[in-house]
Amino acid sequence: MQLNALSRKSTIVSILLLVAILVAATLRYWFAPFEMEMAVGESRGKFIFVLLAMVLYFVGALIQGKMLSRSGLCGGHCAFPMPIYALLTCGIFVAPDILTVSIASLCFTVALHLLLRSLHNAEETDSVFFAAVLLGATALLYPPCVVLFVAIPIAVFALALSLRQALLMLIGYFIPLFVASYIVWYGGGGFLDLATKLYEAISTSTMAAVERVPYVSIVFASMALLLIVWGIVYAAIRSTKTFTLTRVRRAFYLFLWVMLLSVTTVALPGRDISACAIIAVPATVLLSFSLDVLPPNFATISYWALLVTFAVHLFVA
Repeated sequence: MQLNALSRKSTIVSILLLVAILVAATLRYWFAPFEMEMAVGESRGKFIFVLLAMVLYFVGALIQGKMLSRSGLCGGHCAFPMPIYALLTCGIFVAPDILTVSIASLCFTVALHLLLRSLHNAEETDSVFFAAVLLGATALLYPPCVVLFVAIPIAVFALALSLRQALLMLIGYFIPLFVASYIVWYGGGGFLDLATKLYEAISTSTMAAVERVPYVSIVFASMALLLIVWGIVYAAIRSTKTFTLTRVRRAFYLFLWVMLLSVTTVALPGRDISACAIIAVPATVLLSFSLDVLPPNFATISYWALLVTFAVHLFVA
């Protein structure tokens, strides 16, 4: 069965597949976690937190489906970004502090979704402002995401934003930090205490030694990366609409540069496996785009290969 028949147009099939992936990942994480997933965290010891996190991943997956259609990177209605998002957030690793990371991932997803509104309305100001606020909130929830500050000039150039929109994004990004710092100060702490803690969280290594990464995780991540790269190369060779329509090209550049930026979070000393849920946000769009532009038979085989690898990942460390 080809990808188009399986889940490109069928929202119901994609949602069922999304739920199945999230349930399977939840059960594996709870009953048979990998070594790197067993770090002590508030979310790790309470099943209700894990359940809430999976609900947030579900909501993020629904937004991913709308985001790909809005960007124009996929012809018509596309439903398969929903299970792909679940695969990328939970198929490689599940974050130890899963609830906090799931909130950060959802904030990042909604921020990119709001930024795309400027493609249809050049004078849009509310969306870009709140997108920057959510980017700032993402950094508070997962400190290595401070690199997303660079997403502001990326968005300005990729989406051709005006000076007014750029200033609104700059102000909006720092609002969460200012509000949180004020709350800490009002509670008796120092106004810069939060900024100091963020710096310490970024500069202090939390993964001093990774003794063993599951082989299936490496295979899964490599497959996803190769598909993204091959899809981009294939689109460039075939001169698809991605490189001819201005609106679609701008959206493509935004997601490409934001993904490269999010990957840099793994280079910071304070990074951990939680970065997978952050990288998954732009990676879902680019992987879905690749599966859409690649030949149908190859895309279908690749899609099934990802699903099979995830299934194997549930039982083989």
